[in-house]
Amino acid sequence: MENETVEAEKKLVPAEELSTRLASFLRSYYLVDIWREKDSYAALTPEDLKAYPRCFTGLFVIMIMSGNLAGAGEFLDKFDKDSMARMGMEITYPGITVKRLVEIIGHMQEIGLFVPFIQVTAGRPFVLNGVIDYTRLGPFLVRRKDDFLQGLKCLYPDYLILPMYNLCLSEWLYQQNKLMEAGLLVSRTIKEFDNDQQRRLLFAALYLQTKILLASGKAANVTCYVKNIRRFAKTEGALEFSNNIDAAEAYSFLYEGNHAAIAGWMGSDAPDEIMDFCMLDLYRYMIKIRCYIVLGKHMAVQALAEKLRPLLEEGRREMDLCELELLLAICFFRSDEKELAFRSLDSVLRTARRRGYYRLVADEGAALLPLLVEYIWVKGETPYLMRLAEDTRDMAAWYPLYLKPARKKDVEFSKMELGVLKFLEQGKSNEEIADCFFISVNTVKFHMKNIYRKLDVSSPTQAVWEARLMGII
Repeated sequence: MENETVEAEKKLVPAEELSTRLASFLRSYYLVDIWREKDSYAALTPEDLKAYPRCFTGLFVIMIMSGNLAGAGEFLDKFDKDSMARMGMEITYPGITVKRLVEIIGHMQEIGLFVPFIQVTAGRPFVLNGVIDYTRLGPFLVRRKDDFLQGLKCLYPDYLILPMYNLCLSEWLYQQNKLMEAGLLVSRTIKEFDNDQQRRLLFAALYLQTKILLASGKAANVTCYVKNIRRFAKTEGALEFSNNIDAAEAYSFLYEGNHAAIAGWMGSDAPDEIMDFCMLDLYRYMIKIRCYIVLGKHMAVQALAEKLRPLLEEGRREMDLCELELLLAICFFRSDEKELAFRSLDSVLRTARRRGYYRLVADEGAALLPLLVEYIWVKGETPYLMRLAEDTRDMAAWYPLYLKPARKKDVEFSKMELGVLKFLEQGKSNEEIADCFFISVNTVKFHMKNIYRKLDVSSPTQAVWEARLMGII
């Protein structure tokens, strides 16, 4: 019976059925479904495509999801530049230039073409950094508001145009660290998107709200976000963002320092970059890189980063490249490769300053702060660097466990060391501890040195904090 089930799963879907499913794209047939049936699309013959031209769309998005952007570009060139088929596909092509994007939207406006099936997020949490990296357009959101609203009319029904614009603007305000303004806007959009047709946009809005809460030091509300996401996911079914719900939760575990939960996600739900690489999982790959950092798997960090880099460069994904270099800088710094760490951070700061990605940098908090401080000591202070340092320091103070390496479980403490730790917890000095145990201050310092080594800390306050986390005191 089990073999029959496996054979049934391997059975290819005929071209006619694929075409029928594509007709309900984003209503009951999603990008994850296309990816699942990629073997069926690969088996299509020229005769199939001639009889069912809608299947071209499926082939095109599979090329993009598999990272074959060059192939996708050649695929587009087979269509007339002004054809509806090409414009409908090209507007989701990651390698599209801003000039060409504006040209297509202008042409769509001229002929009155409405393309409601455009998927701007493809399951990823941000709208501005969805299928295409629109963050480079952030500075123009206010200056060219009317043009943006007109362009959105080609992609969304009238009742969604202003909320969609506000969501994009709130994402941009967040990157500028204008948290209060961003929070007010995104709260409004959540109400607008909370209906059965727009749960994908609701996912993006809820995710942004969570980022704002984290940046404001209110991590306790993150669990509410996950519950809300899971609640509407059940009503909508397996949409494109379904795999990202667990990844978003794993992201919150990273801030909490919950290593058991992180290991659980890595063992069951993390994407496999070796067996079935898919660009639809880009957000999840970024979370996985962070988990690798926590686990001290620095070679794995570099391997996955180098797999992603050429795809991100070809797809003009500046924000993701910036994030990738930032994580590499943290990885290099922890491996004591400071020259490489500084080089990666140099690249990050050039892009972040030009594009206004303040929160992208600051959100790495405790993981980035030691590197950033040393970088400033070496390179010198600037108003920009000091602003970044202040925001990064706030995150480090709120979430000291973020990306903190997993603690060793086999560390054992002597009875005397445990006693010293308990007195440290009470705020006693070395002299007071020495008096309690009838030993010299130098002996207390000897035990303190062993405690610091075992806990990988350098101060009494850190020792007490780590000991509490480990359940020792």
